[in-house]
Amino acid sequence: MNLLEFTQKFSDEKACEEHLIHLRWKHGFTCPKCSHPEAMLVHAAHRRDADRRVPLFECKQCHRQTSVTAGTIFHKSKTPLFKWFLAIYLVSNDKRGISAKTLQSHIGVSYDTAWNMLNKIRNAMAERNAKYKLEGIVQVDDFFLGGKSKGKRGRGTTQSPMVMGVSLTKGKPQYCFIEAVGDLSKNSILPILQRNLGTDVVLETDGNWSYGASAKELDIPHLVTLSSDEDAHETFQWVDTLISNLKAFIDGTYHGRERFKQLYAAEFTYRLNRRHMGHRLVERLLNTCALAHPINARQTA
Repeated sequence: MNLLEFTQKFSDEKACEEHLIHLRWKHGFTCPKCSHPEAMLVHAAHRRDADRRVPLFECKQCHRQTSVTAGTIFHKSKTPLFKWFLAIYLVSNDKRGISAKTLQSHIGVSYDTAWNMLNKIRNAMAERNAKYKLEGIVQVDDFFLGGKSKGKRGRGTTQSPMVMGVSLTKGKPQYCFIEAVGDLSKNSILPILQRNLGTDVVLETDGNWSYGASAKELDIPHLVTLSSDEDAHETFQWVDTLISNLKAFIDGTYHGRERFKQLYAAEFTYRLNRRHMGHRLVERLLNTCALAHPINARQTA
C-alpha cells in the first residue's frame, strides 16, 4: 500500500476507528468484564469535544462501557487516530528508522508528542518480539554500545553490554533477538536464552564460559568456535554483520542514544524479522499497535 492509497483508506477518524475495531475484535466484540458478545456502539454526543472522542462499546448484559482505544497504545492519547495511523505508516516504510524531529514535521505534532508516539510504537514492537522464540542453529554473541570507552575494549570495557542471537537456515540469517544485559555472567545470560530460544535449538558461540554453562543448564547442544580460530570470522559473519548494522542504525538515525538502546534494538529486531513483508509491514505494525498494552508518557520519557 503506497502513501496515496493509505491516506485515501484512512482519510478520517471514522475510517481509523472502524479499522481499529476490526483489528481488536476480529471475531466480534466481547465484553472484557463479563465476556458477553453483544454490545451497542455509543457516541458521547452530549460530552465536551464529542467530535474528537472515540466511540464506546456498551455491553448489553453488564452495561460496562469500553473505549475503542482502551488497552492499546492509543489509550487516552489526545492525538487523532489518523495521525497515529500515518505515524505507523511512516515508521513502517523508513528502513533507517524515523526520528522524532522528522515525524513532528510530517504529521504536525509537537516534538514531545512525536517522541512519545515513537517510543510507544517501539514498545509495541518489543512486546510483539517477545512472543517468538528462535529455533534451529542459533549463533549468540555479545557486544557493546555507548560512548567512547576509556581503557579496555571488548569484554573488559565499561560500555553497555548487549546480547544478540541469530537463527540460521542453510547458512543464511532468518530471525534474531537483541537484549541489553547488566553483565555477561551466567546469571544474566541464562534468563535471556530461556526467553528467546525454543526447544529445538543448537547453540553456537565463541566459547565464553557463561554461554557454555547456560547451554548445559538448558540441556541444549553447544557448538564452539573460538574467536582465535582461523575460521571464526567466516563462522560468525552474519551475527557480526547484524551487530554492525544495528550500530549503524542507532548511530545514523538516533545518534547512538544510550538511554533508549533497548527500544532502538527492539525496532531493529522487529524490522529485520519482517524484512520480506514489503508494503504488508504497515498492516502488521497497525495490528501490533492495536494489540499491545498501553504505556503512559512517563514510561517513554
